[in-house]
Formats: sequence, C-alpha cells, structure tokens
Amino acid sequence: MSHGNKIWALLIGVESYFPGTERSIQYPRLNGCVRDIEAVGQYLRQLGVKDIKTLTASGHPTPTEKQTELPIYQNILREFKYITDNASRGDIVYFHYSGHGIGRNTSGSEQDTSGDNITGTALALADVMAGGAYLTGYHLGVLVKKMVKGKGLRVTVVLDSCFSGQGLRSNMKYTIRSCPGSQLDNSVLQSDKILDEIVASIDTSIGSLTRKAQLKRSWWSSPTGCTVLTACQFDEAASEGNFPGEDGPHGVLTYWLLRGLQQNPFRQRPTHAKLKEYVATNITQMKPRIRQSPVLHGDGDYVFLGSELVIERPVVRILSQYEDYIELDVGKAQGVAVGAVYDIYPEFNQTAGTASIIQACIVDVSDNPPFRATAELATREQTSIGPTIGTKSAAILQTWALPSDTFIDVSLPIEHRNESQIEKLRDEIEQTPGLILLEQNTTSKSSFAAVVNSYNEFEVLVDGRQLPRVPRICIEDEKWIQKLSYVFNHLARFQALNVLPDDFTAEAMPSDWFIYTAKAMSSGPIPQSNGKYFVQGGKQLILSLKLSETCPLEFVYVSFYNFSSAWGIHKIYPGPGQASAKLPKKRLERFGITVDVPPAYSEDGPGEIEDTIRAFISTNEVSWEEIILPDLPLGESSIPDCSANEFTVLSSEHNISEGLQNAGQNTASARNVRSFIVAEDRLGFLDIVIQTTNGHTSG
Repeated sequence: MSHGNKIWALLIGVESYFPGTERSIQYPRLNGCVRDIEAVGQYLRQLGVKDIKTLTASGHPTPTEKQTELPIYQNILREFKYITDNASRGDIVYFHYSGHGIGRNTSGSEQDTSGDNITGTALALADVMAGGAYLTGYHLGVLVKKMVKGKGLRVTVVLDSCFSGQGLRSNMKYTIRSCPGSQLDNSVLQSDKILDEIVASIDTSIGSLTRKAQLKRSWWSSPTGCTVLTACQFDEAASEGNFPGEDGPHGVLTYWLLRGLQQNPFRQRPTHAKLKEYVATNITQMKPRIRQSPVLHGDGDYVFLGSELVIERPVVRILSQYEDYIELDVGKAQGVAVGAVYDIYPEFNQTAGTASIIQACIVDVSDNPPFRATAELATREQTSIGPTIGTKSAAILQTWALPSDTFIDVSLPIEHRNESQIEKLRDEIEQTPGLILLEQNTTSKSSFAAVVNSYNEFEVLVDGRQLPRVPRICIEDEKWIQKLSYVFNHLARFQALNVLPDDFTAEAMPSDWFIYTAKAMSSGPIPQSNGKYFVQGGKQLILSLKLSETCPLEFVYVSFYNFSSAWGIHKIYPGPGQASAKLPKKRLERFGITVDVPPAYSEDGPGEIEDTIRAFISTNEVSWEEIILPDLPLGESSIPDCSANEFTVLSSEHNISEGLQNAGQNTASARNVRSFIVAEDRLGFLDIVIQTTNGHTSG
C-alpha cells in the first residue's frame, strides 16, 4: 500500500456483446479480456486492496452477467460516482479497461485535431450494438478530472484496447482488439446524446468553459494528478494472445504489465515510466513480432499505485555485445563523447536494484547514425559480474565527456597563486574529459575565463563579457576550488549540448516542412522578430507545431526541451516516460508553458532573460533525455562541493515551467525510454527564443 493511502479499483473487461443493428458496426467476441481483469484483481488483492469493483461481459454468444454488473455506461457512471464520493483526498484510484476500442469523431469540421491520441477514441461497451452508448475519451477524461481536481485523488488509467480503431491485419497467434475493417464509428444514438449531456454537466461543475462536449478538448491532452498507459499508438492496434504458462489468452499490454509488477517486491513497485519501458521492451522481443507501442500520458514519475514521486536518471539500452565491447543506443546526437563513463546494470537484478555494477568507457561514437556509441567494458577480473550483458541490461551515465577540448582560464590574485592550489584546481577541472585548465600566461584562447572582482568573488567571462545568472564564488571559501570547477563543468556541458554540430544542421529536415509558433493563452499575438518572442513575466503561452503542406512525411516524432537562461536543459513535452510524441499530418501538437524571470544572482543582474525552446524532430522515435541538465544553483551556498558529473539532484529554479500541465512540480523527468534508429532516419531542429522581462500583464 502507499503510506496509508487507500487504493480503489474499477476493472472492466468486455469479451462478448449483445447483438443488435442499431449501429452499422459488428464487434467480434474477444477471449482474454475477462481473464485480464481477473488477473489484475488477483494482483491487487495480493497488495491488500479491498475496494475492487469489476464489471464484465463474458459468456457465449452474449453476456451472462446481471444487468447491474455489466460494463455499460450507466454502471460505469455509478461506480465512478461511488468512488469519487467515498474516497478521501490522497487516495489512489486504479481504472483498467480490457476490450475493443474504436475511432470516433462525431464533431465534423469542428473536431479539435490538436493534442492527445485518446480524444478521438471510444471504448466499445457491452451494449453498443444494441443501442447503448460509447464511453469516449472525452467522457473518461471528465470523470477522471473530477476525481483529481474535485477530490484530490491520484488516478492511474490503463487502457488495453485500440485507440484509433485502425485495426491492422491479425497474424496467426494474436487477435486485434478492434473491429476488423472498421476505422471509425461516427453513429450517434440517443444514448450517446444522453451520456454527452451528463458528462458535459459534470465538466461544467468542475470548471469547464463550455457545455458543448464535441468542442471540448479532452483533458488527456495535459493531465496532472493522474497517469494513463495506453496499449498502442494512434496508428497501431492492441493485441491479445496466448502466453506460456497461462490458461488462456491475455491482452499483450495487461500480460506484460502484470509480469513487470510481479517481478518487483510489493513494497518496491516501479514508477509508471519504468513499468511502461519494461512492457515496451518485452513487446519488441515477442515472436512473431507485433506492431504495438505503449504510450504513457501524465505523471510517469510517480510510483505505480503510489503517491511517491521518484526522480530517475536516463536509462540507456544495450543493443549488442562483442567480447568486451557493447553498443549503446545513444550517441553524438545526445552529447555522448569519447571518454564518457557509463554504469552497466546486468539484466538479472536490474529491477531489484541489487545488480553488480560494471563500468564501461565510450571509445567510439558514430557519425551515421548519430545515435550509436561503442563502450569498452572494464575487465572481468575487476568486477564480480556473472552473466553476459544482454539487451535487457541498462546503462546509466556516470561521467560525461566533452566532444572537443574546452579551455578554462583562471586568473588568480598573487596571494592565492601557489602551485599546490593550481594543481588542485587542475585536478578538479580535468576530471571531465575534454575540460582543460590553461597554463598561466598562455596565448591559447579560452572558452571560459574567471577573474576575481573587488569583492573577492569569481566572475565567469566569455570573450571578456560577464556571463549572466552564474553564481559568484568567494575566493575565501575553503571549497572555492570544488565549487568553481562545478560551475565550469556545468557551463561546458550546457554549451556542448546547446550548439548543434554543423553536420546536424546541414543534413536536417528543411524548416519549411514545419510550422512552429508561440502565442499568448488569453490575449493577442506576441511581438516577435527573427524567431524571437518578447513577453513579460507571468505570461502563459501556448507553443504549437504541425507539419506544413509541403512536408512529404505522413508523421514525425517530436519532443521539446527548454535551454534555460539559468544554464539548465529541461524536458517540457511530452511527459515522463514517453520519449516523444507521434505527430501525424493534419494534427497540431501543442502544450502550455508559463514564463517568468527568476531571482537574479546579484543586484546588478539583468532584468531580462532568454530561453530557447527547441523542438527535436525525427522520423523514428528517439530519446533526447540524455541531454537533461539541472539549472545552476541560485547562489554560492547551494553549489555542491563535488563534481557536476556526479549527478547531484538539485532543486530547480525554473524560469519556464510546465505550469499549465505540471503546476508546481519543478522536478526532473523519469526517463526510461528506448530508441530504434537506423541510418536512413532524418532529424530536424527548430528553435523558438523567448525573451522575458520583469513585470506582469493582465493578459
């Protein structure tokens, strides 16, 4: 259980349907949905969960359950209301649906094509062919939002069904959980209208601006206080099939989700992000291969069925091993350089956290594709590692390296200029491969310099100009060497990641393939010039990206990062556990941010800042989360007296935060993601620069 928070569960499995001709579509019977729900219920009872409600449709050819126990909208509304009314703030709610899904768009030309992949779907309940209503993504979003916003509950939603209705061809072993040959069902029955009105009324009661359900953008676009795991992308299908040791079929998502949970001690459950990664990894290794990629929405950093927030470092996958060399699925594109050191966690104890760790040093990075690196393992004699490192092993960055030599020039006052201190400073700075302290009186050009001002504080300079928002370190501080080295290490890492290599920009997808803009949430256009937007602090902005008419691609993968004025790199969108969002043509991907000017490090600090929101675009899914970097600490006293390369977790001082989708959470993302990139894949990079000045406006 979760530190005294009660867990409530609503489990729905739809295998069989009441016959009817009220709609033109006919849903075939499934075989593993009720078995899914029974297995989930058994797991929950092992955890000690007592408040478990199941609604199932089993039997052949039609459901045999009592009317009050069927998965139909009246019963689902009843159970959502019961939980919402009786649960206490902080309680955990788990909703699991296993059954058919279908694409649904009943709003015609007014359909909002932006945002999430759940809005345009519907769960096919047991009586939909006989006149019953669909439970749409919008309906479910409102019911969950009332729990989260109205009652303060934390909700996990698992949907083991198709979400676009685009049923792919079934193979011999797996059955697709959508209706064969049907992509959409836009029929509107009286029951659909009734449910729309009921849900619109609920939506209004919790702060909706409109009662027109068809025009309301689903809350799933930016959920907070909840986590949603869906079985597949919008253009894929959810499958069910037989698995070894099971007494019948299971949904692929449900099967691997339970396997991942059962491999963890009950008091050491993984985060949603880690669990999603486990499921995705195992699906890719199934035989025969199926095309199914789980998608995570919302708060992936939270423990599954828990209220604990866990900050996790990026996990890199091992693609292959040959003798003492391994290939990693990160590379030059994510700032990996020769000399970087990774900790390797073997597969057999990875989830329990008790694996013997072996170190590996990067010896080569690939130019094509730029998402590959080769590392050499430490010798076996130096470690107690047992099994061969496999593709389910994990690698975590321990020490980064710089892609090219970065020279540091430190001018010390005469009274501090002694050989022992200089050598100690050199040792600290050069712990990072590629970071080099210049000799005194050298003529080489430095990337960064430090001089001592009249207050005996170090000021960091670039080309003779003081860098803004860099903490000043007093030379009288007994830890000044470690702290100054930390600052240089951090700044050099930021610079290396911020400046794109020439070969990347030369071969990038043309910028006119995309339309990338920012606008104020509640006022007119933002003043801009040459891609730079000028705003005042406190503004809420909407950033959006879509494929232009000239783009020849049907879809791309996108993710957005903020290169902040506080020298940090933060993932903004999509949320934790999801490497990138799949963006098809004719859909707008958008997200909200709040901009503000953080406190200055000194009274003479600038009153304006610049942040760059970079869109990373690729033709295949790839994680960029290896580039995440915390902001520099606000002041000298907050700087750790250790290397920045040791990944000390710092409290962030974000000037741009996900205020509209993750209010109040200045935390790093959970980053358990994978990438499968081949040589012919293409990349794109688009920047929006936001200059923010002090002051607030009424807009």
